[in-house]
Amino acid sequence: MDILKKIRLLTTNIGIYQHSKLNKPDPAFGYALEDQARALILVNNLNDEKLKKIYLNFIIKAKRKDNLLYHFCYENNGNCIFRNEENNSVPNLKEAYGITLWALLTIYNNKFIKYQTKIKIRDIIENLIKDAYEWTSPRAISAALLGLLNMDYPDNLENKLIKKLFELFDKTSSKEWVWFENYLVYANAIIPWSLWETYIKRGCKISFKIAKKTTEFLINVCQENNVPAPIGNKGWYYKGKEKALYDQQPIDAGYMVCCLEKAYNATDDKRYLNLAKEWYNWFWGNNINKIPLIDNEFACYDSLTPEGVNLNQGAESNICFLMAHLAARRLQITK
Repeated sequence: MDILKKIRLLTTNIGIYQHSKLNKPDPAFGYALEDQARALILVNNLNDEKLKKIYLNFIIKAKRKDNLLYHFCYENNGNCIFRNEENNSVPNLKEAYGITLWALLTIYNNKFIKYQTKIKIRDIIENLIKDAYEWTSPRAISAALLGLLNMDYPDNLENKLIKKLFELFDKTSSKEWVWFENYLVYANAIIPWSLWETYIKRGCKISFKIAKKTTEFLINVCQENNVPAPIGNKGWYYKGKEKALYDQQPIDAGYMVCCLEKAYNATDDKRYLNLAKEWYNWFWGNNINKIPLIDNEFACYDSLTPEGVNLNQGAESNICFLMAHLAARRLQITK
């Protein structure tokens, strides 16, 4: 079975489309930078050279005159038009930058990259690093850390970003709310994931302590009757308010599996291994709707809804499912 079949279907010679209409790509929404970056991380793990080149070339072409990157790309009569806005809204560009830095630092030393391309990548990395000193989003910071931890030794930015996470935790955390912000939204598990990785790569005991506390908090909050239940995007979960149950997104389950993989690697505690299996099985029906989000073609639906599932199959959902799948394979909890 080609587990990248859906990824290939969503991919053109430009990049991977953001969205789909049911099981078909939807070109109207174009391409998003973070999807290319996450896809690059995924296919790098699977050694697909053709797809790696497509996603890497998108990132290189997205460079702006100020040496940072555009967020979106739209096709127009065969041309690629880059923009920072989508439908007159301004998304969180820094989080896209964090994921891109993660991807570029992950693949930088790959043999498939030619010297001239490596120079272009290095230039983008250097400019993202300069920009990252001002980042405040813990998700952007955590994604960047997952990239920086590929380096042999910690640099100034890595140390500063870790310190920022520590400060956010110390400022916000309490006995009842063990977290970095006064709300839980999307992609929450990437934050403790990055701290587990910091402990594994750098031996940082503070990272271990905070990773363990916040992972336990997520495990306890993101469940209903002992069934995995990511925070719903129809309202999220603000401290002291009611938690939204729907719509539950694959990115949250996927990142949770990856976080629990690192927790298990760091502690050798089989409880984390069992939890990783439970969270991976969220995709296969271990959810509050008792409905699989994976179809017969190994493609992932976009969310769990009050009615069942959102039948669209976009890039983020499928990339994050496959990231979880690879983690589950490494843990030997799936084939």
